[in-house]
Amino acid sequence: AAATIEASSSARKGLKSEKAAVVGVRLNKWLAEQGVDSRRKCDEKIFGGEVSVNGTIVSEPGYRVMNGDDVRVDDVKISIERRLYYLFYKPKGVLCTNDPRETDTRVCDLVDSMVPSRVHTVGRLDKESEGLLLLTNDGDFSQIITHPSYGIRKTYVCYINHAVTYADIEKAREGAYIDGVKVVPESLRLMRSSKKGATIEVTISEGRNREVRRVLARFDMRVKRLKRVRIGKLGIAKLKRGAIRPLTKKERDELVAMARNTSADA
Repeated sequence: AAATIEASSSARKGLKSEKAAVVGVRLNKWLAEQGVDSRRKCDEKIFGGEVSVNGTIVSEPGYRVMNGDDVRVDDVKISIERRLYYLFYKPKGVLCTNDPRETDTRVCDLVDSMVPSRVHTVGRLDKESEGLLLLTNDGDFSQIITHPSYGIRKTYVCYINHAVTYADIEKAREGAYIDGVKVVPESLRLMRSSKKGATIEVTISEGRNREVRRVLARFDMRVKRLKRVRIGKLGIAKLKRGAIRPLTKKERDELVAMARNTSADA
């Protein structure tokens, strides 16, 4: 029995030593924390050979980054920055990407001169859409706000170039399959309708590509113009196109709390 106790004690000590030996931060997490992009996008950059540590390309997201390591993405050194959170009104025709190969105007082209360090968009609005975007250099915050399991509600106003009836709205409220997953709007209401066109307000908590346009298209409602007017409790009323403002700590904390509560309920 004594031998067994001794062996168990040694095993525990060995386990503690093994845990103590695991130091540093996973590369994908470290990049996300420095605002390079969401953790999933950082994984893509790592697998794509865009990330180096101390001069060597690293293709493993779990590589441990130590204090003092020289980490670069596309040969640009990444430095530790303070956390930034902004609300931005994206104009139509602007892209939600930091890809330097793009020739069209990007969000970063508009905001880089207005913020102290690089930020990325939290989620996306397609080129033809306008409205509210969150910007941050906090990858974990980005993950919480965009992942469908956290269910942050986003509200859109859609302009349709033909008349829409209440019967059309009732059908659309049932939702539609997008990429094999059924997307059901949290709410859907007809704001106005005439022979010239209609205005619809849609609230969803998913995050799939162009999903509002695609859901409405399933019911023969072709969106001519789309504007995101609300994220959680944050509204667009006091922002002009192309304008940016920092989130207050209260606003940021409320978004995170809302996401966590929704996830816990799910």
